[in-house]
Amino acid sequence: MRSIKKLLLIFTVFSLISCQEKSCCKAEKEETKTLSATAKAIEQYKLNFEWQKGYEMWSKVPCAEDYHMVAPNLNLEATGAQEIEDIIFGFVSETELKQELVDIVELGNYVICFLKLTTKAGETFDGVEVFLLNEKGEVSKIWAL
Repeated sequence: MRSIKKLLLIFTVFSLISCQEKSCCKAEKEETKTLSATAKAIEQYKLNFEWQKGYEMWSKVPCAEDYHMVAPNLNLEATGAQEIEDIIFGFVSETELKQELVDIVELGNYVICFLKLTTKAGETFDGVEVFLLNEKGEVSKIWAL
């Protein structure tokens, strides 16, 4: 009976050490995540976002010619650079929308941004933007949720 308890203790210690090592390695991997060039451009846009220069800053992100954006909760939809500048960034300017990037994740050809948003009226809410990248690495679709 005593040897069984001893084996159990050794097994428990070994398991704890093994779990700690796995957690450590997982944390290291998360810290060293790499983003594609387009995801990095989106990240820089979000980190340096100023509503007054919204479209000017956004235009540095590679986009397909006919990219499409939809923001269903705001009842906004636009296709192509001109409509996105007029409709989407018109809304951003009108509301003086501030964005704070909380996190960015890239999974396959999707880039997901988690945001804290604030309007000039002081309303704050959480938002998620999902960017679909085409085979050239250009943004082809955006969902603002």
